[in-house]
Amino acid sequence: MSLRSPRRRSPRVDVIPLIDVLMVLILFFLTSMQFQEVRALNVKLPKIDSAGSNKITNQLIVSVSKEGEYYLNGNKDNLEEIGQVMKASASLLKKPSVLVVADENVPLKHVTKVVDLCRSSGLDDFRLQSR
Repeated sequence: MSLRSPRRRSPRVDVIPLIDVLMVLILFFLTSMQFQEVRALNVKLPKIDSAGSNKITNQLIVSVSKEGEYYLNGNKDNLEEIGQVMKASASLLKKPSVLVVADENVPLKHVTKVVDLCRSSGLDDFRLQSR
């Protein structure tokens, strides 16, 4: 009989369960994250407590900056050109909806011009973006 103690194995860290847990966490955060459309125009939207979701796929986005400049889908345009695009869009089989995005400090007259343009073009499905 030997008085020496049995040889101990050195401790080791098993990384496979750690990788499994990290993959589950990554998948959880990717599926629960809300991706928002990035807009180049810096517009501070007004807050509306009763606002709904504006996630629409078939839409025209008309933005109005603080300075009263108009943008159609991120490109600077004037009201006449935006009106021509709206009239052409209104003749399609599936009419697009219009999302009006205006800074909270924009005078109401700029927003009403866009709304009036929507109605005169035949696009009755328009929404005002808020936060």
